[in-house]
Amino acid sequence: MTNQQIIDQIESLLAQLKQSLNTWNGNSRHDNKNHQLISKPGRGFYGLTGNIYELLEGGFFNDPKTISDLQKKLKDRGVNRPTTTIMPSLKLLIDKKILDRNKPDKGLYNYFKR
Repeated sequence: MTNQQIIDQIESLLAQLKQSLNTWNGNSRHDNKNHQLISKPGRGFYGLTGNIYELLEGGFFNDPKTISDLQKKLKDRGVNRPTTTIMPSLKLLIDKKILDRNKPDKGLYNYFKR
C-alpha cells in the first residue's frame, strides 16, 4: 500500500466518523454531492450550554428569567448544577448575542432572548 493510498483511506475513515458523530447529535447533515459536512445554523452547543440553548429554542427566555429560575428548570430536566457552573454558559450565549441580560436597580440579573 502506498503512502497516498494510506492517506486516502484515513481521510475516508475520518469523514465517516465525522458523519456518524454529527448524525448522532443532530448538528450536521451530509451533502452527498460534495461529501462534506454542513453545519446547521444555530446549533453546535453541547453539554450545559446545549441544555440552556434547548430551553431558549423552546421559548423559556421569551420572558426575563433569573439564574435561579434557570437552575430550577434545568433541575426539572435532570440537570442539577450549581449556579456557579451555569454562569459561564450564560456568558457564552451573551457573547454570541443569543441572550442578553439586564439588572434592575435592586435585585438579580434577568436573562432574556435577544
